[in-house]
Amino acid sequence: MKNKALAIGQSLLWCFVILLFPVASGTLSVILSLDSVGTLFLQGAFMLAALIPPAVFVLGGKWRRREIGFGKFDFEEYKRALYFIPLLLIFVPAAVKGFHIKPAGYVLGNLFLYLFVGISEEIYFRGVIPRYLKKEFSTGAVVLLPTLVFGIGHIAAAFSGINGLEIALTVFNAFIFGWLAMEMTLISSNIIPAVLVHFLFDFETKLVAMGSEELLIAEGVRGILMFVLAGWLTIITYKQRHTAQAVEN
Repeated sequence: MKNKALAIGQSLLWCFVILLFPVASGTLSVILSLDSVGTLFLQGAFMLAALIPPAVFVLGGKWRRREIGFGKFDFEEYKRALYFIPLLLIFVPAAVKGFHIKPAGYVLGNLFLYLFVGISEEIYFRGVIPRYLKKEFSTGAVVLLPTLVFGIGHIAAAFSGINGLEIALTVFNAFIFGWLAMEMTLISSNIIPAVLVHFLFDFETKLVAMGSEELLIAEGVRGILMFVLAGWLTIITYKQRHTAQAVEN
């Protein structure tokens, strides 16, 4: 029990670390009265800086890259990425009306921000945090606990000024995406597929031609699709574990 409590405590500490960066960048952007583009680049710079703590542990020899989701190329493992092809469906609901051609600064700002949001959040939530939990918990708990933390962390959306329904949908989708991304990582033994989906998921939303009400409906449909796909990937990982156990025995 003591070891489990320690693992949870270490996981929550790293969750606190990753949350510091967006909070700090948001506060600084208000203090500096930055415009929307400047805010995007500032937030992106802070999410890039969020990679420094894990990099220090890897470069210092305390962690191996594989432990946080960056294993060496293995054809058999990467071949499993074929399971992720149906995930392309989650990009359809928000894209049915096409995309706006927006100012280059806005597009590049979002590209910069959400690229490093995808990288940093996946390293922390699908790499670092599970690294501690899998030593003391079952695979099911390793999926569930980071998913809960990831979803709760997105309650910060409450401070963005959007309405209650949008907040609830944002948090719900964060829970479901966290579950989906964790299953992707278990299947491929690498966080790169989850990073790509995470980045594209966020970036697409900023460029779609939908109005707020239409986008709200699209987000609800995406949440349902992610739920179904996460359940499907859970079945796959369950079968993989039992096949591996049968081979070992």
